[in-house]
Amino acid sequence: MKFLIIAAVFLCAPLMRAQEPPLPAATETPAASPNARPQLNIPDIPMDVEPSPLVPNTSATPKKTAPPISELDTAFQHAPLGQEYKLHIEWRQLKNRTALDPEVVAAKAAAAAAKTDVEKRKAMRLYYNIFYAHMQALASTPEIKTYLEQRKTEAINSLAQPNVRPDPTPRPSPKP
Repeated sequence: MKFLIIAAVFLCAPLMRAQEPPLPAATETPAASPNARPQLNIPDIPMDVEPSPLVPNTSATPKKTAPPISELDTAFQHAPLGQEYKLHIEWRQLKNRTALDPEVVAAKAAAAAAKTDVEKRKAMRLYYNIFYAHMQALASTPEIKTYLEQRKTEAINSLAQPNVRPDPTPRPSPKP
C-alpha cells in the first residue's frame, strides 16, 4: 500500500509543479540604438528670468513697535483679569499666613484621622470653616472678603456627593 502512494506521488509530481508563463519576447524598435537616450518633451526655460523666491521678502514692510510699558501697566491694572490675579495673590498670602495656625493645623489633622468617608467630609467642612474664618479675620478689603467667601463655598461644595443617596428626611405628617 505504501508503495502505491509513493509511486502516485512521483508520477503526479511533474503535473503538480507550478508553471510560469513565458516571458515576452524582447522587441526592439528599429530606430532605437543601445546608446540612445529617450526624447523628453520639456520646454526650454530662458536663463535670463529669475525664479520667484520661496520665502517672501519681509524687510520692505515697516516694523511694528511695541507700546511703552506705562501703557501696558495701565491696561492690565484696569482689566478684570488683573483684578482677579491680585485677589488670587492676596488669597495665597493669607493662606500661607493661616496654614500654620494651631487651630487650623488641629482641624486638618482631625480630618486626616477620620475613619469613614462621611466623618472625613464632616471634618473637612469644619476645617474649611475654621480655615476661611481665620483668613477673613486677616483680610483687609471687602473685595478680598467676598473672594474668600467664594473660595470657601467652592471648597465646601467640592465635598458634596450628588450621586450618593442622602440621609432620609422625615416626611411631614398628614394633617387630620
